[in-house]
Amino acid sequence: MKKQIGKRIYRSATSEEAARHGLIRQQIEAELPEIKELGCAKLVDAIQRGVELQQTVALLKAERIRQGLSLTDINQRSGIEKSTLSRLENEDDANPTVATLTRYASAIGVKLTVVLAPAS
Repeated sequence: MKKQIGKRIYRSATSEEAARHGLIRQQIEAELPEIKELGCAKLVDAIQRGVELQQTVALLKAERIRQGLSLTDINQRSGIEKSTLSRLENEDDANPTVATLTRYASAIGVKLTVVLAPAS
């Protein structure tokens, strides 16, 4: 079955829409430095105190997406099946081994470090 591609229809924004879009861009530019600073602070905090196993998977997925890598790319680099990677990234109760997380991390060019912290 041949995939049909729809024709895009472009129209110019009205003056009201253009003004609203300009205002939104200004708001984003004003808020962006604060958001980046807050994100960096949270990342430093997470690195210093460590993160839980489920959060580790979320961080690995975020880095994979940031690098523009697909699950196929990770599969080819790590040897981990795509179905396993998908379950790992999408199931809340996934329970990967440290070896699996290490292979995933290596595939995206980061190092996995394990930190033991008090349970409290």
